[in-house]
Amino acid sequence: MEQNWIIWGFVAFVGAAIGSFLTLVTYRLPREEKIGMTRSRCPSCGTTLGVRDLFPVLSWIFSRGKCRHCKTRVSMRYPLTELACALGAVAAAYRYGFTLEAVAITGLWWCIVAIIITDLEHYIILDEVQIAIILFGALYHYALGTEIGEVIAAGFIGLAIGLTLKYGFLYLRNKDGLGLGDVKLLFGAGIWLASGASFVPFLFFSGVLGVVFGLGWRVIGRGEVFPFGPALAAALLLCVVWPNMANQFWQLYGFIGQ
Repeated sequence: MEQNWIIWGFVAFVGAAIGSFLTLVTYRLPREEKIGMTRSRCPSCGTTLGVRDLFPVLSWIFSRGKCRHCKTRVSMRYPLTELACALGAVAAAYRYGFTLEAVAITGLWWCIVAIIITDLEHYIILDEVQIAIILFGALYHYALGTEIGEVIAAGFIGLAIGLTLKYGFLYLRNKDGLGLGDVKLLFGAGIWLASGASFVPFLFFSGVLGVVFGLGWRVIGRGEVFPFGPALAAALLLCVVWPNMANQFWQLYGFIGQ
C-alpha cells in the first residue's frame, strides 16, 4: 500500500511539474519570448526565481499567492494549471494503467490545458501544441495498433472540414468563423479520432459546447467574438476518453430520424 502511494505521488508530481512548465510556455510563447534561454522570473519585479519559488502548487500556497520578493499577487492560473495537469496524469494512469495509451491521453490532456489558456488569454493556439497533439495522437494509435493509412486519411479529412468551415463562412458572412489555429486543431482531432463515425459526433459536441461557452462569454461581458478552441479541445477529449458517446450520438440521430 505504501509503495502504491509513492507511485501515485510520483505520477501526480510529474503532472504538476509539467503543469509548471506549461505556465512558462503559455506565458512566453504568445509574447514571442524564448524558452530555456533565461531562468524563470517574476513578471512584475523581474527577480529570478529559485526552487523555493517554483515548487508546483506548494510555492503558491506558502507564499499566499504573492511574489515572495515584491508581494505582487500571482495569478490563480499558475496553481490551477499545475493541479489540472497533475489530476489528468493520475486519472489517465488510474483508468488505463501504466501504458502507452495512458501516456498519449495524458499528453492530450496537457495539450488541451495549454490550448484553453492561450486561446482564452490571447485568442491563439500555439503551433508547438498542435504538433504535440499530432505526435501524441500517433503514439495513441501505435498503442492501439490502428492502421496508419486510416489515421492519416482522417487527419486530412479533419483539415478539409476545417478549411471548408473557415473559408465557407468567410464567403457567406464576409468574416472569419474559424481561426487557422482551429483549422489545425481539426487536423489533430482527425488524427486522434481516425474515424468518420467519431468525427461527426465530435463536430456536434463541439458546436454544443461552443454555443454554451459563447453564451457564457457574453454574460461575463467579454463581447461577441469568443475563442472556439476550448470547445473543440473539450469535445475531442470527451470523444477520445468516452468513445461510446459517438455510438449514443448515432443512436439518438437514428431515433430522431424515425
